Amino acid sequence: MRADKLYKGTGPPASGLLVVALAHALALFSAVASSINISGGHVNPAVTFGSLVGGRISVIRAVSYWVAQLLGSIFAALLLRLVTNGMVRYMAYIFSTL
Repeated sequence: MRADKLYKGTGPPASGLLVVALAHALALFSAVASSINISGGHVNPAVTFGSLVGGRISVIRAVSYWVAQLLGSIFAALLLRLVTNGMVRYMAYIFSTL
């Protein structure tokens, strides 16, 4: 990484970052809303762990949620790789050369 990139305003504008943040928020909202009746909206293993520590769910249920969450993330990563046709490696190379 070049030193002059650290200080110049060559990054995305604040409005672009706001759009990205809103897109992430809407994606998380839709994931929680679609799974609220099945798992109580647990789409993150950390949320499941917090519910386990707080005594809201049993150990068996927490383990089953974790297995489902991890299998879902593996499936999503494989689907992303299939859809992008290996573009992830190319984009990582592009960003590492900046």
